[in-house]
Parts: sequence; C-alpha cells; structure tokens
Amino acid sequence: MTATPLNTRLRICSVRRLRVWIALLLIASLVVGSGADEPRGVNSQQMSAQRWRGRTLEAVAEQIHSARSDSERLEYEARRSWLRRWEPGQMPSAPADAPDESGLVEAPRIGELERPESVDASVWQSMVAMQDRLFVTDTDDERKENLPTTIELARQLEAAMSTQFADESNSLATPTAWAIAYTRYRLGRALAYRELPEVREAWPISDPDRYGDALNDVFERLTEQTKGNRREFILLQDRMFRRAGKKGRALELLEAHRRSIDPKWYLKKRRDLLQELRWDPPYREAAQLYLEAGYDDES
Repeated sequence: MTATPLNTRLRICSVRRLRVWIALLLIASLVVGSGADEPRGVNSQQMSAQRWRGRTLEAVAEQIHSARSDSERLEYEARRSWLRRWEPGQMPSAPADAPDESGLVEAPRIGELERPESVDASVWQSMVAMQDRLFVTDTDDERKENLPTTIELARQLEAAMSTQFADESNSLATPTAWAIAYTRYRLGRALAYRELPEVREAWPISDPDRYGDALNDVFERLTEQTKGNRREFILLQDRMFRRAGKKGRALELLEAHRRSIDPKWYLKKRRDLLQELRWDPPYREAAQLYLEAGYDDES
C-alpha cells in the first residue's frame, strides 16, 4: 500500500471540516428561519386560529357590504366587532367580581307593599298569593320541571296587575311597576325555556305560531315598559336576539353586560353562541374556559 503524502492528507481533512461547518450553518439557518416565521410564544394552533380569523373577517366585511337592510348590517357589524377584539389563546374568562349587583333593582314582593285604596282587598290578596306561588315555582333548580305552572301563574298575575295598575304598566317609576316588569320577565323566560330540546321532548309545542306570538308579545310589553336595556332583564333580550338569528348582536350584548351576569351563564352562553355561529376556533377556546371554571352542562 502506498502512503498518502502529508499535504494530501491535510487537504482532505480541511475539506471534511469545511463540509461539516457548511452542514452546521445550513441547519442553523433553517432553525432561525422557522423561528422568524412563527412569533415567539405562539403555537401552531394559535397561528391556525389567527389565519381563520383573518379569513372570517374578510367574509364578514363582504357581508356588511352586501347587507340588504340596516338590521342585517348591524348583525354583521356586531360579528366583526367581536372578532376584532378576540385574540386567539387570550380569550378572557368571566370577570372575577361578577355578578356585580350594585344598582340592580330586586323584584318587589307585593305582600310587603301597602295595598292601594283603589284595589279591592280580595283582589290584592289574590295577587299576593299568585306572586308567592310564582316565586316558589320559578327557581333555578326546578324551572324546567315547573314551566306549565310558572307560565300559567305569570300570565294570570301579569293580567291582574296590568288591569289594576294600568298607569304603571308602562314605566318603572314605582315598586308596583317593577313587580309588573319582573312578572313579564318571568313569563318571557319561561316561554323561552319551552324551546329547549329536552323541554320540547317532554312538552311539545303544538302550535308554534301561537307560541311564538305569545313570547314576542310579552317581550314587547317588557321592552316598552323598560324603555331600553335594563341589566335585570338582559338575558331575556339576549335570548330574543339569539332566536331571531341575530347571534352577533346577542354575543355583543352578552359581552357588554358580562359583569352583571353570573359567571356560569356568561361562560355557557358565550360558548353556545360561538358554536351556533359555527366559529370553531373561538368556540373551542370558550368551551375550554367553561370547563376550566369548573362548570359542566349537567350541573
């Protein structure tokens, strides 16, 4: 075997070292390039959500441009407003200090008010008894099970109070007026609960048109009386937006009053609205926050 000259061996070693350095530089450049494409602290799921948001905002902008009415335009503008504020991976949970009940007016108990001389004692006692039964029947724990009784009691009480206090049924100037408003709210809420799938299965709606008219009518009476948004009744207004297909406006209304709403209902309704809008990335994030807060649909 012929020995390789020293100079030749040195040149071979130099070439090999050069190739190693070139390979290392190439790997380093790929790593740096990958990091430049993806902002620090942003994972692939968030990047995908960002791209989804960009595409969806473009689609919503086109819907605003093509809107056929002011109502339709307001709906798409509400959707755009929410999407612009949402940062993937940074969706806030419910406010820690919610619900803020300062400034809220509680439902007056008729039995604790002084009976007006213009109202017959027997009629007054009848209204007191109906309201007492309504308070016992319409509770968070048993609301769904007691809907038939709640709806009938609320209908009778609203009719009686609207007749006896006609001048107060379109204002919020007195405790009696507030009692009427809360009765309308309970009636509207109970009627809205009838649309829940599990309720419809147990108690089918035999006449959808008549049902829809009854719900719209009581909500209209409440709206005329309150002259706009009242935090006490915001969840019924949110439901009415939602059932009318105005899910963007329902979402924005929910966000605007999030500090006045019990955290469970705020988180659940936000999640459900995002699902109904078919906005999958924010829906998944909202669903995760709902679970992280310790809630589930069975509790």
